[in-house]
Amino acid sequence: MHKSGIVLAVFVILGTLGAIFMSSKAFAVRDAWMKQAQDNEAAIRKNDEEIAARKLTLRDKRNDYARTMFGWDREWMAPAARVEQNGNITLQVGTGQGVQPGQLLYVFAPNAEGTASVYIGDFKVDKANEQGCQAIPNSRRRPSDYKEAVLQNVRVRTMVPREYIAPLETVDQRLLDAELAIRSNKDELARQGRLMAQAEKLIATRMKELNGNEDLANEDIPEVNIKGLLSSIVSEEEVRNAALIEADRLMRLLKKTRDEFQAIRKENQKRVDSLPKVTAEQSASR
Repeated sequence: MHKSGIVLAVFVILGTLGAIFMSSKAFAVRDAWMKQAQDNEAAIRKNDEEIAARKLTLRDKRNDYARTMFGWDREWMAPAARVEQNGNITLQVGTGQGVQPGQLLYVFAPNAEGTASVYIGDFKVDKANEQGCQAIPNSRRRPSDYKEAVLQNVRVRTMVPREYIAPLETVDQRLLDAELAIRSNKDELARQGRLMAQAEKLIATRMKELNGNEDLANEDIPEVNIKGLLSSIVSEEEVRNAALIEADRLMRLLKKTRDEFQAIRKENQKRVDSLPKVTAEQSASR
């Protein structure tokens, strides 16, 4: 074989080997890209599913937020508010923000730490102007709730969701029951006081009847009404006892007199019997 043929054969062999090597490399790269593409497709599908799930969650959250905000209705931020001793509140929210007289407002204020809100109470607008309003308590309060206070950055709402209103209505009903119970107890105490006063007057009258009434000393009435029943009974008992004692003394004196009379009579009889007896003949001779 000619040398050029040998060289050509060597190049052909080397080219074949190179082609086989490059083909294997190309297939490896293709397989790697195919695997990457499949992984990317799987990741894309997973991301699409997560995006869809998060979209559903976002939609649900937005619906919940809308329902929540519908329950809370409008909201105003007041830089400051002042609670008076009688429970009235002055707010820096007025007709310029849409507040109207007679409107019911729910007031919240930050706690001391500023981490949460504290419910101040519900108030009904009594007076309102462009810059502010004055409201009076709408629900019942305990006596300890009436305290003066200056509040900052209060939130004013026109509505509160039903799940929060129900406990407030329960508290208001309990306060009403307590108020009625206190009023009933006061009425009962007043009634008992009147009965006690009447009883004391009656007792005083009876005591005057028993012990006497000096205020009637100059009145032309029976003495028993002046001296009193007990004193009159005592006086009558004393008179009766004195009469009994006198009667007993007289009875004893009468008995003594009778005894003395009987004794004298017996003595006289003895003396008569001791005299000499006169016969009929002696008597005739005289």
